[in-house]
Amino acid sequence: MKLSYILILVGLLLFGCGKDDIPGTGDIKATPTGTLRVIFKISHPWIPVDRIVRSELHVAKDGMEIYRGHYIQSANVTSFQDVYFFYLEPGTYYYEAAIACICGGDSCSAGGFPGNQWGGKHTMGKFTIVEDEVTQVTPTFQ
Repeated sequence: MKLSYILILVGLLLFGCGKDDIPGTGDIKATPTGTLRVIFKISHPWIPVDRIVRSELHVAKDGMEIYRGHYIQSANVTSFQDVYFFYLEPGTYYYEAAIACICGGDSCSAGGFPGNQWGGKHTMGKFTIVEDEVTQVTPTFQ
């Protein structure tokens, strides 16, 4: 009985499937990509930048998808990072970025942030990704 198992194993090793016979083992072609670099700096004429936080950064295929909240990629934004990268297939996309004011009292409202503390500002823009190139955008808030 053990001999028959050994013969089966030897037969499979010698005459088994080649890599071309196994699905998914042929030539693998990488999807062409380009890079989006987002320089997400925060500035304000009189509210200290440590009292403004990044709250959102998203990429969508078109403006309507931004409006609906259907993003293809989103960044995990932080107060300690101001450059973000996305790797996308060539084409035209839109980004959305948001910031929020964390000052107390009515300082945020006076600084143009609606709703006082935790009031936010949004911006969006259109960009084009080209294969093997870096596209850079810098969100600005009014």
